[in-house]
Amino acid sequence: MTSQYSSSRHFTVWQYTIAHHSRILLRSPRRTLSDVRIDLHIGSVSAMLVRPSYDGLVIRGCVESEMELIASIVGPQVFARGERVHVIGEDRMTGFILGGPLEHQEACMADDEPSGFLRMPATK
Repeated sequence: MTSQYSSSRHFTVWQYTIAHHSRILLRSPRRTLSDVRIDLHIGSVSAMLVRPSYDGLVIRGCVESEMELIASIVGPQVFARGERVHVIGEDRMTGFILGGPLEHQEACMADDEPSGFLRMPATK
């Protein structure tokens, strides 16, 4: 079981939108002015179970038993669409996101600047 992404930094669910194919953005803000901001983006989200924030984050593929658990929560039809299963948690599943590929970006940008991914509608 190899990780798709792993970091010891703090991440927050920065934005989620059902517009433009349901997308989620998780962000680790800069810790200093010279540090980088990390954005993780998944598009075409059809289901998810996430916490508002994470102290350290591992996102990986899932094993068969986790797939069965996810199917019991969201229904087996979700796997018929060919979506990717992004499991949150290193040793045990603490959440999941079903959708497109995991995209990763690091930038020396202010935390309130938009991500480099497709523009997400403003939240109010």
